[in-house]
Amino acid sequence: MAENFLVVAGQVVTLFLIVGIGFFLCRAGRFAKQTVSQVSFLQVNIVIPCVIFNSLRIERDVRVIREMGLAALATMACYAATIVAATFMYRRQQPDTGAVLRFGAIYSNVAFMGFPLVEAVFGRDALVYAAVSLAVFTLFQWTHGVFIMGGRDKLSARAFLLSPGVLALLIGFIFFLVGFEYFDAYAGPFGNAIAFVANMNTPLALAVLGAQMAYSDYRKLFKSKTLYGACAVRLVAFPALAALVMAPLRLPPKVYLTLATLCATPVAGLTSGFSERYSRDVSTAAQLVTLSTLLSAVTLPVFVAVIQQL
Repeated sequence: MAENFLVVAGQVVTLFLIVGIGFFLCRAGRFAKQTVSQVSFLQVNIVIPCVIFNSLRIERDVRVIREMGLAALATMACYAATIVAATFMYRRQQPDTGAVLRFGAIYSNVAFMGFPLVEAVFGRDALVYAAVSLAVFTLFQWTHGVFIMGGRDKLSARAFLLSPGVLALLIGFIFFLVGFEYFDAYAGPFGNAIAFVANMNTPLALAVLGAQMAYSDYRKLFKSKTLYGACAVRLVAFPALAALVMAPLRLPPKVYLTLATLCATPVAGLTSGFSERYSRDVSTAAQLVTLSTLLSAVTLPVFVAVIQQL
């Protein structure tokens, strides 16, 4: 177990060094807030869809399709369990703050933190399961997540179906079923361009995450018991719950480890964006994302090492 911990910790430290680039550039005034927003838009709408599409360029066989289906079902089961558990939390908080804490407890940073970590620890071929998990994440965030933050009248099926991640998964899966060899034969340069853009994911995602963290008020950040409690739920309690929910499904080891690792990532950066979009507690959202990301430097290696051992 100690060896597993050191391996994962080394990967996490590497990722946090890249996070530090964005953080210090922001603190030095070289990465403006508007620029961070623009680069984040590029990351979410262009780079991550390319990662999803590129992750499906693998050998086509029944086993992979079956494992993708299992990954989707397992991820849905995890969200169902955490949503039920979170329903009973934060009822004593002000509605705007309670909504943020509930959203942050359920939705982890699958894209910005999860994809780079999964690729670093489990290899590029594990990204296909991360892509499936991201699609399910998108389904829940644009339905249940919008319901939490904006209410029933803000729900939109169109927003979900036209989201870049879901479109990339649907198109990529069609190419996967038909055979990517035909795509590469007739559109090789296009495929190469997608692969090059996908390779931007890790450094770009982590630099943006660091830049977002630079705007937090650290004098208040480490004094809030509420934030520490919410981080404990997101980084410890809910990953453990997800690992237990998936255990009876007898998933293949790489599928299980990939999904469990994604469940253990910190609060989704989207929490801040949704808070602003739906006029919730923006300050708490930003601090929750920052604190959970910092604490995950310790919790992630421990959690991944434990589930690898088990």
